[in-house]
Amino acid sequence: MHDLVITLAGIGFVNVLGWLSPGPNMLAVASVSISKGRRAGVATSLGLASGGLVWATLTILGAATVFELFPSAVLAFRLMGASYLIWLGLKYLRNAKSGQGAVMPLAKVDYTNWAAFRTGFIVNMTNPKAMLFFSSIFAAFIPASAPFWVWCVILLFSQTQAFVQHCITVWLFSTDAVMSRMQKGQRRVNTIIGTLYCGLGIGVAMDALRRV
Repeated sequence: MHDLVITLAGIGFVNVLGWLSPGPNMLAVASVSISKGRRAGVATSLGLASGGLVWATLTILGAATVFELFPSAVLAFRLMGASYLIWLGLKYLRNAKSGQGAVMPLAKVDYTNWAAFRTGFIVNMTNPKAMLFFSSIFAAFIPASAPFWVWCVILLFSQTQAFVQHCITVWLFSTDAVMSRMQKGQRRVNTIIGTLYCGLGIGVAMDALRRV
């Protein structure tokens, strides 16, 4: 049990560092929280955590080895993720140009919690770097001889932590003060978010092609 606590502490610390590093996940949570409020932000966080759970499970099942054997699969996934991020960015930029409010590009008038969840899930699932992240964590902290229940505990712990961390991001970006300030500069907010999404997407695509 002592070893498990140490393992969870190490994984938890690495997860915090990953959370504090700006990326598609944080951008997705922040943008939805700003434009659609706290409830939609929490739904997006749940989608991200669910996507992370899928990646972590695939990692345990050995999908990372398959990716190593078929690098074209990694390239395809990364280009899909890059395309999705660029698409989101262009939607924001189009809204900024047309003078629309800071609405989530995927949103319709009746934007639902399911739409927010789907956004978070897709953002995470189109980022195969998540598998590399889990692979490195599992290799560093979990012995190959660990029993099945230990893996289950670690999966539950890591994704619960991810959800809680994303919810903290939601709370920070959905406060009345932040939302009020953002609403006063809706066009600028859309432009900034759109530029960040496009920049991330282009960066992912260039990195993927450079590694071919």
